[in-house]
Amino acid sequence: MAHNKVASRYARSLYQLAKENANVETVLADMVLFADTLKENPTLAIMVNSPVIPVSKKKAVLDLVFKPRFQKLTGMFFDLILSKGREKILDEIATAFIHEDKFQRGITEGKLVSATPLSDELRTELVSRAEKIAGGKVSLSEHVNPDLIGGFLLQVGDIQLDATVSSQLTKIREQVIDHSFVPKIHIPKK
Repeated sequence: MAHNKVASRYARSLYQLAKENANVETVLADMVLFADTLKENPTLAIMVNSPVIPVSKKKAVLDLVFKPRFQKLTGMFFDLILSKGREKILDEIATAFIHEDKFQRGITEGKLVSATPLSDELRTELVSRAEKIAGGKVSLSEHVNPDLIGGFLLQVGDIQLDATVSSQLTKIREQVIDHSFVPKIHIPKK
């Protein structure tokens, strides 16, 4: 996932500051809380991104919702971002901070899409396969997409393992259409 360069810079700066103060895990928890809260409350996300609502009102709402839950460093950081008029990238900063933490811990991010929810046994097997591909720890985000018909799509870094029924059907369809009346003749060379 591509992040806004400015958001990534803010996230790295906050990460370094949190690391210096031995607060990485608490700031990480704050960022996860913020990102999850915006995802679950689209009205709050719209308010934060609205160009019509004054920054002072946004700050009042964010303080009311998050200040009691955030640790001091995170609260001060949010105040700084709001004072600079960059509240529209707060969500991107939170996401970039989470990614930075995974990067610093040597955890590769991956994506697993399946046609149905996975059993614990299959999930464990796929995580193991992903870790072999990455050569280390992997954090998989899971998604369900019934359009796959069956199977799964595993993406770790630049490597993609497509074991979906829809992909197999597409390959078969292409072979039938492209080569339906062309016989494969092998002529040995002299």
